Amino acid sequence: MNRLIKQLSLILLLSAMIFTTACKSTRSVMKQPLKRYGFEYLYTKMTENQFKFEYLDTKFSMSYTQGKKTTNLNGQLRIKNDSITWLSFSPALGIEAARIILTNDSIKFVNRLNKTYFIGRYNLIDSLIKTTIDYSILQAMIIGNDLTQYDVNKFKSTIDGDLYKISIQERRKIKKDLLADEETPMILVQNIWLDPENFKIKQVELKELNNEGNKLQVFYDEFQTVDGQLFPKKMRIEISSKDQITIDIDFGKAKLGQPVSFPFKIPEKYEKLF
Repeated sequence: MNRLIKQLSLILLLSAMIFTTACKSTRSVMKQPLKRYGFEYLYTKMTENQFKFEYLDTKFSMSYTQGKKTTNLNGQLRIKNDSITWLSFSPALGIEAARIILTNDSIKFVNRLNKTYFIGRYNLIDSLIKTTIDYSILQAMIIGNDLTQYDVNKFKSTIDGDLYKISIQERRKIKKDLLADEETPMILVQNIWLDPENFKIKQVELKELNNEGNKLQVFYDEFQTVDGQLFPKKMRIEISSKDQITIDIDFGKAKLGQPVSFPFKIPEKYEKLF
């Protein structure tokens, strides 16, 4: 799924960072066989248990591996739901290296290491990487939720080991959520594995229809309780394409509710990219 691979690769290219410590999803041992449920029941339970918030603020450590090269960073994440995602990255010494703001229709990026910046709409990025960037997918992936802006067609449910698995063969962006200048959205094929105890997403796999060679997998583990909800403490992203990319994130304690700021300033004499 070249579109999703390029989406993530662009963000990684702009921030010049990423990760790799293995944090594979652990599965609880179930003493009794899982009860069989239909797709509608499982999808409803998953939706009911999605992480709900207005503002989220947390710190994280991350490592990125592509080929034989690994980069380790610390950072801070702030999100206003369905609106803004703000990321600040720092190396081990604690000096900020880069800052990114993602919104539904624009990207702002500043790299303090090489004194460069980028501000633009997604259609400019689209022209550079020949794909459509989707903010809703990125936010859902970060917090471990489903793609609420995408419809559901051709689906089924099964039991896979000690997890429930739901498969959706066609997911298109809902018309009301399309941006004014957004082209026909890609069609996704999605598999989701659910924890039978709380119906939280433990693993998700995304492919683009008719492009089975590339895929994106995300694993969630060690959920923490935040205001009575479960939020993943560990997340692992595996991108399979021409090159294998592995990203591991370890979140600190997440804070909800209180409005947070999203500061972004470009110092004078920084060079504009593109």
